[in-house]
Amino acid sequence: MTQLSRTSHFAIEMDHLPHEVTRQVVSCQNKMARYLFDISCLKGIDECGATRRIPPDFFRTYQKALTLYDESVQFLLGYLHRQGFTVQCTEGCAHCCCHMPSGISIIELLYLYHGMHRSGAFPVYFRRCLEAEELWVEILRSHRNLPPDLQGGEHDREAMLKNYNRLEQYCPFLQHSMCQLYLYRPIACRMHFSLSPPAWCHPSHFQNPNAVRFNLEPGNNVKEALERLDERLKLKVSDLMACGLLELTVNVMKFERIEWKQ
Repeated sequence: MTQLSRTSHFAIEMDHLPHEVTRQVVSCQNKMARYLFDISCLKGIDECGATRRIPPDFFRTYQKALTLYDESVQFLLGYLHRQGFTVQCTEGCAHCCCHMPSGISIIELLYLYHGMHRSGAFPVYFRRCLEAEELWVEILRSHRNLPPDLQGGEHDREAMLKNYNRLEQYCPFLQHSMCQLYLYRPIACRMHFSLSPPAWCHPSHFQNPNAVRFNLEPGNNVKEALERLDERLKLKVSDLMACGLLELTVNVMKFERIEWKQ
C-alpha cells in the first residue's frame, strides 16, 4: 500500500482512509508491482551492463508501471482535496528541485539516461550532473572532517542531503523552472507535494522550516519489486540521482545510447 510520509507536521495514516480509497490505491500498486516483476523476468536483462542492450518490452512495460503509479497518486490527491487539503504545486514551480534525489533504482537511472539521449542535450545534462556531484563531494569531505561522535550513519546522510539542498543547486534537467525530462523523472520527483505556499519550499525562504510537505511513497510491494529488479540488473551505481547517472554513463554505458535487443 502507498505510504504517505511526512516531511513536516502533516501526516495521514493510510490504514485510516476509507476502504474504497485504499482499495483503488492498492489495486493500482499491485498492478504496478506485477509490471515490475514482469520486467525482472525478461530474458537478458542481467547482461545489459555488458551489452548495453535491453529487450524491447523493458521501457514499454516500465512506462505502464509509472502510469499506474501516477494514477494512484492523482487518486489520492483528489481524495485529499475533497477533505480540504489543497496541494499548492503548480506547473513552473521548481522550489523543491534543488534537492539531490536519493533512493533512485537502477531502472529509474536507465530511464533517465535514455531520456537524456532522446532530448538531444545529453552533453549539457552530463556537465550539469558533474557540477552537482562536485558539490556533493565537497559535502562528503566536510563531513569526514567532523569528529567521529558527530558522524552517524543513515541520519548523517539525511543531514548531508539537507546541506546539499541549502546550496540551492537546481536539478540538472531544469530550464526556466521547467523539467526538460519530465516524462522520465524518477519516483522521488513524482511523489513530493506541498500544502503551503510554493515560495516556502525554497531553501532560503524564511518560512521554509514551516513548510508543510509530504511524500506519497510507493507501497512495500512496489519497493520490493524495484529491489528485485535491481538485483537482476546487476549494475553497481549510486542511488543518488546525479552520481548514479554519472557512474552509469561513464562506467557502464560508455556514453553510448541504449540499444534494443532483438
